[in-house]
Amino acid sequence: MDQDSQKHAIDSLRDWSKWLIGVDFAAATGCVIVLQGGDPAGIARLLLVLAISSFALSVLCAIVLTRVLASVVERLPLTGADGRPVSIAAYRLSGGLITVGGLASAQIVLMALGGGLLIGWIVV
Repeated sequence: MDQDSQKHAIDSLRDWSKWLIGVDFAAATGCVIVLQGGDPAGIARLLLVLAISSFALSVLCAIVLTRVLASVVERLPLTGADGRPVSIAAYRLSGGLITVGGLASAQIVLMALGGGLLIGWIVV
């Protein structure tokens, strides 16, 4: 993976995160409107609150990922110990346990969880 490929991967991931922020925000807003207007009770209320939380956490992951990608661009090309280019997904945030790929996975999993909870509310 050369520098151009790494830059393209970053641009694609950034575009995906921006799109996901819009979808999550719209879904969470819809849930909040239903929660405030319809005053659901019991399990329906719990499902809506959990869906809103999942969408909000997904947005938070996307925001952090977008910020991290901006700093990764400054470090291009990313190389391993042997000097060969490495995947953007394997880049660790501040040398910690969280990777760019992990953040990207977390945002999609949280969005899917929110969607599942929203469908659960519709069924209930």
